[in-house]
Amino acid sequence: MIHKRIKTHFDKNVFISFLVLVIFGLGLLSFRLNSKVDCSNVDFEMIAESYTTADLIEFKSVDPSGVEWEWDFGKDIPKKYRSNVVHQFTKEGTYTVSLKMNGQCGVTKQIEISKPKDLIVPELIPNIILPEYVRVGQEVEFSNDSEFAESWQWSFGESMTIDGNNRKEKYVYKSPGEKTVLLVVNGDRRHEAKQRITVLPEKKSRKRRASITRVDPIETVLQDQIRDKPKAEDKAAADAEKKKKEEVANRIEVSNDDMQQMFISYSGRNLDDVSIRKYFCYSNIPVFNKTGNRFTVSQFFKEIRDVNKLEIKSIKMIKDKQKGCVKSMTIDMRTKKGLFWKTF
Repeated sequence: MIHKRIKTHFDKNVFISFLVLVIFGLGLLSFRLNSKVDCSNVDFEMIAESYTTADLIEFKSVDPSGVEWEWDFGKDIPKKYRSNVVHQFTKEGTYTVSLKMNGQCGVTKQIEISKPKDLIVPELIPNIILPEYVRVGQEVEFSNDSEFAESWQWSFGESMTIDGNNRKEKYVYKSPGEKTVLLVVNGDRRHEAKQRITVLPEKKSRKRRASITRVDPIETVLQDQIRDKPKAEDKAAADAEKKKKEEVANRIEVSNDDMQQMFISYSGRNLDDVSIRKYFCYSNIPVFNKTGNRFTVSQFFKEIRDVNKLEIKSIKMIKDKQKGCVKSMTIDMRTKKGLFWKTF
């Protein structure tokens, strides 16, 4: 049997190429192992109006060099892996939030979560119907027209006791001055109503002069032409009547559509906030969102300024019955800055 010789041939170029790739790979690995990673800029922001169990909080990485992110919100909470994430803590307490970026750099912060505050609901504040002025010794009637009221506690400002427990009450003031009328309905002291009433001094009757036996006719005519100067309290009553007429003439009228259009113009810098505040009873009225959270009107203006889009679903205004000015607002809206919508 003839055995043939088998010859093995290695291509020299293939061997050289393989050797170059091995050397390059080892060099790259050595570079990554020995190079220092700059972690000085790793940080994140926590963005929310408040930090309660009712808030959805945004966590935003601020280092532009990030390519990988790992968020840790604590035990039994799933981790998240984006540069910007949102999270809601359902229980109050102190939480430790950690961000690990690019697999090497990390930063940790603590956040305190509390229960939502019990906020005042404007619709539950009872309305007090009363005159602006009354005199000492004069009987005055106070009443409440709130449909939700089932029980009443009145205090008319002259004692520390409860002065009445009915929807309508009558009272006679014993001393002059400004009095604060307090009304609590349904035992809800958080939504108590307060209004002031001015009590004028008692009107004194003039003493009649003793009659004389002889009356000069000319003197009688002159006496009839003499007019007594009005007393201070009479002038106050006249001023009050004049003030009421001026209030009717200067009553503020603004609709929901008007207010919505003004907010849109303000968000686009076509209107300043002073032009809007003139419709308010006072400069910094409370503004509520649809969930009942309370904000100052300055915070609200800041929220809608320079947004890309402003979508207002509804506006409910509580107005002063006499002046027509706005005392508070409840607004259901959302704003858009950049790519994301934010609910107010």
